[in-house]
Amino acid sequence: MDRVKGLDNIIIDAVVNGIFPGANYVVVSKYGTFKNSFGKKAILPNKEENDIDTLYDMASCTKVLSTTSCIMKLLESGKLRLYDSVSLYVKEFIHKDILVWDLLTHSSGLPADVPRAAKLKSKEELFEKIFNVELKYERHSNIVYSDIGFILLGLIVENISGMPLDEFAKKYVFDPLEMYHTGFNRISNQMDVDFTKYAATEHRSDEIVDEILRGKVHDEKAYIMGGVAGHAGLFSSVDDISHFIEMVLNDGVYKGKQFFSRATIDLLFTPQVKVPKGVCLDCTQRGLGWIVKGDYCAGGDLTSPETIHHTGFTGTNICIDRINKVGFSILSNRVHPSRSNTLIIPFRARVGNYIIANFGGRNEY
Repeated sequence: MDRVKGLDNIIIDAVVNGIFPGANYVVVSKYGTFKNSFGKKAILPNKEENDIDTLYDMASCTKVLSTTSCIMKLLESGKLRLYDSVSLYVKEFIHKDILVWDLLTHSSGLPADVPRAAKLKSKEELFEKIFNVELKYERHSNIVYSDIGFILLGLIVENISGMPLDEFAKKYVFDPLEMYHTGFNRISNQMDVDFTKYAATEHRSDEIVDEILRGKVHDEKAYIMGGVAGHAGLFSSVDDISHFIEMVLNDGVYKGKQFFSRATIDLLFTPQVKVPKGVCLDCTQRGLGWIVKGDYCAGGDLTSPETIHHTGFTGTNICIDRINKVGFSILSNRVHPSRSNTLIIPFRARVGNYIIANFGGRNEY
């Protein structure tokens, strides 16, 4: 098909132009599901060809694929409500007025990150900083994207369920969606990891790690937490992600089984917070976990208002457009061998424009 060939050429050009060493994509549309693989999964210490089964470090896409989905599963099972206090489930957290909803919408007042995360020596040191962190702005007065909030959400999942986050996500999210190659890699269990299946990320060199990361989480906070965290740490493939996209586009149903209720899917597409920008109608906007369209949409300018999307620092993204009836994911390792390469930022929207224009369900040709 010409539309698929055109998409392939866009990704090939991106590899040639150094936007990333390699990338895999999947598009789920009324025309079918299409996927392909290009470039290298590693260029250092040796060049290795990419393949469609390569597993990528999902970085902050962990927040939506895993943590948000786990929270919504607990909500559907009657184990929590969005307006519960975080301290109800994480008693060490000092801010008693911050709610689960606040964390999901990044409007809690929490800072974006923990300073000097690469120098953290233990999980306990990280938690001490998180539980006692000072707020940076008045709650509900702004949107500040916060890893700290999603680390807390991961702890909420664990404390309510009595299960480690990776085990809960596997049992209640990934296995039911047949995402059998998706999961967290515990740093303490690396003997069982086949590193050749993974795309290499950054060459990290500090007091904690000195190696090219591969099959080990790139994010420093998730690393010190042992590889399992609410904000980062997930690895996945485009084939697995296509199952998640299919479920969302089908109003929560996957292969004839209800995974999420229609009410839950509707809620995920509902904007919760926004920051106006003068006369602009396109504003910063978020839902629960997901970004809902908004300005500078990583899915492109042609996405509809009913679009949820998210990106990951390592070079990953997911976009699901409910009105155009198309979802896609592009997984890359743009941080290999260094995070200094930021060419992917404008590229995401350009390739998104092509996908919506050529695979969107409102087209009649």
